[in-house]
Amino acid sequence: MIVTNNKIVAEQYNEHSLFVDGSTLDVLLKCQELLSESYDLLTHPMTGNVQISKTPYKSVVMQKADKVQEKSYELINAAIEKAREGKEPNHPKSVLDDYAFIDLELIKGPLEDLL
Repeated sequence: MIVTNNKIVAEQYNEHSLFVDGSTLDVLLKCQELLSESYDLLTHPMTGNVQISKTPYKSVVMQKADKVQEKSYELINAAIEKAREGKEPNHPKSVLDDYAFIDLELIKGPLEDLL
């Protein structure tokens, strides 16, 4: 399952996406909630070379698991803390489109291996 607030990712991977209508922080909080429902992280919540508090889009791949790894809780909590540190800038549409594309590209590699 891809937890995302990126409409491009949600459309391209529709049958595997859980769309979160909100911010990057909202996506991370949903991932945290899913950890408590026995989903585990398959991708790192802080991928890419963009500060998590500055990016408007985030996609995280998760999978139902028998046992959630302790490291997943640590990673998602650290990502939430980082996302709360800054205020998401108000980007123009052209920049938002670039961020959406980058987020899609970052998730494609892991998904191609999984799907």
